[in-house]
Amino acid sequence: MPAGFDLIVDYGTGTTLVCKLQVPAVMPRDPASKVVNIKDQRQRMYDFLADLVPIAERGKGGGTMYFQSGLISMRTTEYDHVSVSEVENDMQPESGTITIRFKNAGCQTP
Repeated sequence: MPAGFDLIVDYGTGTTLVCKLQVPAVMPRDPASKVVNIKDQRQRMYDFLADLVPIAERGKGGGTMYFQSGLISMRTTEYDHVSVSEVENDMQPESGTITIRFKNAGCQTP
């Protein structure tokens, strides 16, 4: 796992079943590098998530919903087994998050 960021994991009640993963929207930059390329950092995070939760585990992709209010936006893509949401702030591109929610029966809340 790359160093420099927190991977937050939520589990189902009374189980070891992973229900939600949350990471920053961009991979942390190399402190030695003076060049910051948000697009490349975002792609590196998506590549990391593709290794962590491969497409085969996500299932067939459905639709994508996009919502924006001022400088804050949220994009959610639904798959058979998970939903992937990214929240962005145009003023602070490095402050966004990506959340993967699993649609397992043990993760459903009443």
